[in-house]
Amino acid sequence: MEIGKEKIVYRRARIDDVPNLVEYRIRFLNEQYNHPEDGVTKILRKSLLGYFTKAIPSNDFIAWVAEYNGKMIATSGMVVWSIPARYGGVESGKLGYLLNFYTIPEARRRGIGTRLLDELIEEAKLLGLKYLHLHASEDGISIYRKAGFVEPRMPELVLKLE
Repeated sequence: MEIGKEKIVYRRARIDDVPNLVEYRIRFLNEQYNHPEDGVTKILRKSLLGYFTKAIPSNDFIAWVAEYNGKMIATSGMVVWSIPARYGGVESGKLGYLLNFYTIPEARRRGIGTRLLDELIEEAKLLGLKYLHLHASEDGISIYRKAGFVEPRMPELVLKLE
């Protein structure tokens, strides 16, 4: 597929985009973790379908997509979450967490991810969010750094509960 930049349409995702958001999230995860389609993938699809179906109408999850000739070619997303208020610009307690960035292989390296990132940053500003967080893949880290993302002052730690 030959993709011309001038024909790409960028828009906020709607509830009828949920099946595509699920599919692209699965593609992203399978690529990142070199995971084959299996029974766990089926469970994950069902969980994602439930999540997006609930979170998009409530604006707990905001997604932007790129389309070419009516076909979705890229996705992005932002979870809007709340924490107790703190000093440093988070008096509202609301933060944004970016994820679900995925561009089909034949459309990569055309600035699509950057444009989707810009749209979500604008959405965050409109919501009054002061901070955005994300975990960057190796492929995406340069885009995020160019947009001004920096390493956190305090490292994030993870505990896996069994």
